[in-house]
Amino acid sequence: MRRAVLALSLLAACAHEPARFLADVEAGPGPSALKETTPPPTREPFAVPGTEADLYRPGTPARARIVLVPGLSEAGRRDARLVPFAESLARIGFLVVVPDLPAARRLSADASDAEAVAAAVLALPDTPGPAGLAAISYAAGPAFLAALRPDVAARLDVIATLGAYHDTEAMLTFLVTGAYRAPEATAWRFGTPRPEALWLFVLANAAALPDARDVAWLRRTAEARLARREGPPIAEAGAAARAVLALAEERDPDAVPGRIAALPEVLRTALARLNLADSALGGLGVCAILVHGTRDPVIPWTESLRLARALPRARLHLVPDLDHVDPRGLSFSGRLALLQAAEDLLAARDGADVCAAG
Repeated sequence: MRRAVLALSLLAACAHEPARFLADVEAGPGPSALKETTPPPTREPFAVPGTEADLYRPGTPARARIVLVPGLSEAGRRDARLVPFAESLARIGFLVVVPDLPAARRLSADASDAEAVAAAVLALPDTPGPAGLAAISYAAGPAFLAALRPDVAARLDVIATLGAYHDTEAMLTFLVTGAYRAPEATAWRFGTPRPEALWLFVLANAAALPDARDVAWLRRTAEARLARREGPPIAEAGAAARAVLALAEERDPDAVPGRIAALPEVLRTALARLNLADSALGGLGVCAILVHGTRDPVIPWTESLRLARALPRARLHLVPDLDHVDPRGLSFSGRLALLQAAEDLLAARDGADVCAAG
């Protein structure tokens, strides 16, 4: 009873606006109370050096600015899942810039996308209000790499992530075997990774192989696994493609480092460049709001825990029952945790240093 009363008190303490914002995000392009009471945002082309971008303007005076980074998607900034989220951010007063990430649009994971993120942040209008950077899943890598540039960090007041990663080896270990562990832990825990996430990762990295035949074979194999049908014969694969397949089919978490070491150098280099565990996050003074679902089937929640420990200023929100990025169907405790994260984001929009709040 006492626990229920405390939870209800916390819900009552949450501002009405965060709840309406989350309901709008959950509704996607569908109807919501926020849509009914807020003028619709507008979208227009926005100049960002080196890439294309969209600018979402609120229907009411903007209160802050934010760069929203797309993930792996051929649709890029116009991804059908991303557009409604950008509109939700605009409805709560953000001027939203969404740049295209060239590598991510090719379904390739590459640290070079940090250049597009940096360019978008530097292109943000000087006003109004605080400036932020938001990234989901894989996009957290390029986002943090961009924020490590002093000229970019100087422009930012807050970084917000959902389902981010810290260590590429730990992320791959989970995708391949379902195994993960908290910092300093030695025993493995096991979850149930989403099968398609692994093969989408293979697709995202196939193009980096130097031999076009290996690229074609890996793509056919990944597409077949995604469609749950028989792939091309292993005899047609070269050594590089076989090494990638050996990693994808490994089931022993302790063997994953060896499988990664056996990958072609070009892939090892790409993974190393995206690895935030080897970056200088300890020198990043921007406040970070990290949100992660405890049942994430793509990137385990322990990755955002590692990020929180690596960053000097961070607020970590672990959301019970939250899938990778889908807020629908949450338990009461999950919705409460997500409301608290939304409250932090809106407080940052209004100029509060939520990391100083403890």
